[in-house]
Amino acid sequence: MKELLENKMFRVMAGVTILVILVIIIVVVLLSSGNKSITEATLASAAKAYYEKNTALLPKENYDSATVSLSTLIASGLISNDKEGASCPSYATVTNMNGVYEYTGFVRCNTNTNTVSLMSKLTASMTNTGSGFYNVDGKFIFRGENPNNYVKFADTLWRIIGLDENNNIKMIYQGIYYNEWDDRYNNEEERDKGINDYMSSEKSRLKEFLDGFFSTNDRNIERFTATRLSRTTKFTTCIGKADIESGNINICDETITERVSTITIEDYLNASLDESCSLENTINCRNYNFLNTSSWTITAYSNNSYQAYAIDDDEGLILKDAYIRSAIRPVIALKNDVIYASGSGTETDPYMIG
Repeated sequence: MKELLENKMFRVMAGVTILVILVIIIVVVLLSSGNKSITEATLASAAKAYYEKNTALLPKENYDSATVSLSTLIASGLISNDKEGASCPSYATVTNMNGVYEYTGFVRCNTNTNTVSLMSKLTASMTNTGSGFYNVDGKFIFRGENPNNYVKFADTLWRIIGLDENNNIKMIYQGIYYNEWDDRYNNEEERDKGINDYMSSEKSRLKEFLDGFFSTNDRNIERFTATRLSRTTKFTTCIGKADIESGNINICDETITERVSTITIEDYLNASLDESCSLENTINCRNYNFLNTSSWTITAYSNNSYQAYAIDDDEGLILKDAYIRSAIRPVIALKNDVIYASGSGTETDPYMIG
C-alpha cells in the first residue's frame, strides 16, 4: 500500500514538474516571438545608442532633427538582421530640444504595424467635391467652408491649410492676436503710416510679432514645450508684394524660411470653392472659404509703401494701411512625419498627434 501511494505521489510530482517546464517553454517562446518584430521602441532605442557613439551627427540647432535608417542601425550591429521587418525602409529621428535629445522610431513595412503619420492620414482622404482635401495642380490644400481639418496642438485648436513642398503640414491658429502690420514713420508719406516691407533692415512690426510668437508670450512659453516644438519645423513663405487689380500676384519672387508666418493672399484665394472667385472678383472668394476670418495677410501692396492686404469677413481681400491694429492668425508647420494618434478632424474631434 505504501509503495502504491509513493508511486502515485511520484507520478503527480512528475506531472507537475513537466507541466511547469512546458509553461516555462511556452512563455519563453512567446517572449522571443514578441521580440522578433522591429517596433518603434526598437528603432528609438537603437538610434539612441547609435548617436551616443556618433555625437558629431547629432543635430546642432534647437528643434532641428536628424534621421538614421534601419539599414544603418543594422550595419552598426544595433539591431539584428534576423528580426522581422529588417528589410523595411524604417528609420528613427533624433530632435535637439535645448540640448536634450528625443528619439522617435518609424516603422515602414506596409503592414498594420506601420507607424501612421498625420500626413498619410490626410492624403488618404483626398476629394474633388465639396469641402475637403484637394490636389490643385500639385498643391495639396484644404478647400471649402467647413472641411475636417482641425488639429489640437499645444492645448489649442488649429486648422490645416495644406502641405508645403516638403509635405510639412501648414496650419493656422484658431485664436486671434492683434498687432499692426507696421507703424513706423514713412518718409514718402511724411507720417507714421508704416512701411510695407516685411523683411527690411528694420523688421516690420508683423515680423517682430511672429518671430517672438513662441518665446515672448508667457502663455505661449507654457504651451509650446520643448517636446511640442520638436514636432514643428521651418517652412517657406512667399513674401513678395502684389497688386491684385493689375493681376500681379507673383508673390513667390521673394521667400523666407521661418517657423512662424501668417497666410498669403494665395492661401486665401485657393481655399475658396466659389466658382466665381478670381482676381477680378475677389469678394466672391469669401464664399465657401474656411480662411475667411478678418486678419492680416503677409502680402504687402506693390503700388505704394504703406499698405498691405487683409481679409475682411464681409468684403474678402481688402487693402489696409499698415499702421492699423488688426487681427493676426499665426501659421506654423508640423513635420511631415508627426505621428497620427486619434481624431477625425472635426472641431469636436480634432486630429491629435503623438
